[in-house]
Amino acid sequence: MTRSSTAAHRPLVIFGGIAAASAFVIWLLERRPGGHDGDYTTHRPQYKRGMRERDYIRLIPEDELVRLKSLLRRVYNLRGWLNDTESISRAWSNVLAAAQKPEGGGWNLDFDIDQVKPPQLFALCAAVETYFLGGLLAQQIRKSRRPALKVLLGEDPRDPYSWLSGLHDDNTIYVNANRWRETISEENPMNFEGALCTSKLEALAHTLGHELVHAVVLNCFPDIDAASAAYLPDDKHGPIFMLLNKKLFGHVGHASQRLFNIA
Repeated sequence: MTRSSTAAHRPLVIFGGIAAASAFVIWLLERRPGGHDGDYTTHRPQYKRGMRERDYIRLIPEDELVRLKSLLRRVYNLRGWLNDTESISRAWSNVLAAAQKPEGGGWNLDFDIDQVKPPQLFALCAAVETYFLGGLLAQQIRKSRRPALKVLLGEDPRDPYSWLSGLHDDNTIYVNANRWRETISEENPMNFEGALCTSKLEALAHTLGHELVHAVVLNCFPDIDAASAAYLPDDKHGPIFMLLNKKLFGHVGHASQRLFNIA
């Protein structure tokens, strides 16, 4: 081929390259979320109950995740241990032992809910908060001048069928008395968020731990409590709840389950 013929074909080669590049760009545009409508927003997958930690943690915005990790470091420093299985198990045993002492409320493992007094409920909740949160939640509530945590015996019309009604905005937790007349024992245990509970006292302690996760978010991160897309799903049991519930209390999931369906 002569020099002149090579030069003559060069514009055709350039034009072919441009056409191929243009077709590739169009292909990318058609595959992106929003098609050709100008919406370049990256869409996160939606949270679904049962997601594994490695999946749901990706749904937490980076700025919120940084704040959560900072809080966890503070809690671990205050309580003096991390979230390994052995330490978590020991802490729950310490809570039960403290609760059965006179100064901890003098609880019986198979308590009669009709005999429970408000000071006992307060003492049990305080024990869970001290052993697992190192007192950080109590400090934050005092610092922000929010109402102190209260655990009241009764029935909340908003949610009469749950073991606890859930945390209210004024930091009040109601214990739904009727549910605590059921039997929980070694013969009739309960799986509470991955923890095998063989007494009503053990189940109540774990249930209070669940509600303290909500209390941490409400009092430490009110903006997250009000509007975070990573907290609000599944009635405020989204990825942020799941992460804190696991890292603070060793809980997996957010539901209780009878093993033998005995009332």
